[in-house]
Amino acid sequence: MQSLLQLLRTEHETEHTLKQRKYSEPKIFHGGDNYDLSKRWYVYYSYRNPFTGKMTRQRNIYMNVNADFHNQKDRIKALKAIQRTLSKLLKEGYSPYVDPETSEKYTVKNALTWALNLKSKTLTVTTAADYKSKLNLFFAYLERNQIATIPVDEFKRKYVMDYLNEILQKNSGKTRNNHRIVLSSLFSVLKDNEIVAENIIEGISIEKTKSVRNKTYSETQLDDILKLIESKDAELFLFIKIVAYNFLRPVEVVRLRFQDLKLNEKPPYLEVRAKNKLEKIKIIPAILIPDLLKLSGDGLLFKTNQKGIETTEINRRNYFGQKFLQIKKELNLGPEYTMYSFRHTFITKLYRELRKTKNKLETEDALMKITGHSTLKALQMYLRDIDAELPEDYSYLIK
Repeated sequence: MQSLLQLLRTEHETEHTLKQRKYSEPKIFHGGDNYDLSKRWYVYYSYRNPFTGKMTRQRNIYMNVNADFHNQKDRIKALKAIQRTLSKLLKEGYSPYVDPETSEKYTVKNALTWALNLKSKTLTVTTAADYKSKLNLFFAYLERNQIATIPVDEFKRKYVMDYLNEILQKNSGKTRNNHRIVLSSLFSVLKDNEIVAENIIEGISIEKTKSVRNKTYSETQLDDILKLIESKDAELFLFIKIVAYNFLRPVEVVRLRFQDLKLNEKPPYLEVRAKNKLEKIKIIPAILIPDLLKLSGDGLLFKTNQKGIETTEINRRNYFGQKFLQIKKELNLGPEYTMYSFRHTFITKLYRELRKTKNKLETEDALMKITGHSTLKALQMYLRDIDAELPEDYSYLIK
C-alpha cells in the first residue's frame, strides 16, 4: 500500500503535468443536445498561451462543413475527420503561437502544408489530389526563388502575383485562376486559425477567360462516333453509354462498384458519389439493363488493370479519357468534343422529346428528376448553356 507521502507526490506530479499540458484534445460542438442543424457546428480546442502561461480557447474551426453538409450524419463525419487531423497535428508539434523563446515562425511552406492537411479532410479524393498537385508547383516556385523559408505572416502578395503571372504566361487564364483558387482557400484556413492576419490572395483579381464549351454532338457525329467506339472497344462503349443514358460525369462512372448496382430492385437503380453531395441514387433506364446484367465480379465496375481498386479515381478517369482521345483522333474531332459532351447531347435529346408533349415548366420538372440537378435554377442555366431549346423559325417576323 502506498504511503501518504507517495500518494501526495503522485498527485502533485499529476497536477503539475496537467498544468504544463500544451493543449486540450479537440472537441466537436454539434448544435447542442438536439443536434440542431440550424446552428453552426465546429471543432474547438484550447492551447497554452506561451506569453501568459494560461490555457486559451482557440478560434473555432468550421471549414465550410455547415454549408456543405446538411444532415447530422454527414456533418458529424466531416467534423470527426477535422478533429482527428487536428489532434494528430497537435501531437506532432503544431502550435497556433510563435515560440517567444526561439522567435521561430511558421514558414510559408510549412504553414501551407499544414493548411492542406487540414483542408483535405473536407475535400473529395479528386479535389484533394488537385490541391496537392497545384501546391507542389507553388512550392517548386518558392524554392527556385529562395523564398520558401519566409515567415508566413511576412509573405507578400507580390510573390503570389509573380507566380500567377508565370502560370498565365505558360498556360492560360483559366489555369491561372484555378491556382489562385487553391492558394486562396489554403490562406483562408491559415486566417481562420489565426496563423495569418489576412488572406493575401483575396485582393488578387480574377482573370477574364474564354471557356471552351463541351459541345453537343450533331446526329451525324453521334452516329459516327458511337459506331466506331462499339467496333473498337466494348468496355469504353459501355462506359460512354452510362454517361449518356444515366447522365453521369466520367469521374462518377469510375467510382461505380458492382455493389452500387441494384439491378433486382423495382425500379432498378444505382448509388453513386456525386460532385455536389456524398451520395445520390439514380434509376437505371431499361435500355442499360441488358448490358449491366452481362457483367460479373466485385470491386470497381471499370478497372484499368487487375488491381484497379488500388488506383486513384483520377488515374481511372484519365485512362478512359486517353482511350476516348484515340477515337476522337480518327474522326478529327476537336478538344471541344469530350466524353462529357455525351451527357449534353442526350439531355438535349431528352429535353426536345419531352417538349413535344409538355410545356416548358412540365418538361423541366420531369427532366430535373432524371438529370440530378439540385435546383430548378441550376437546370435552367445548364439547359441554356447547351442550347437545349431552339426557337421556332422566325422568318415571318422579318419579311
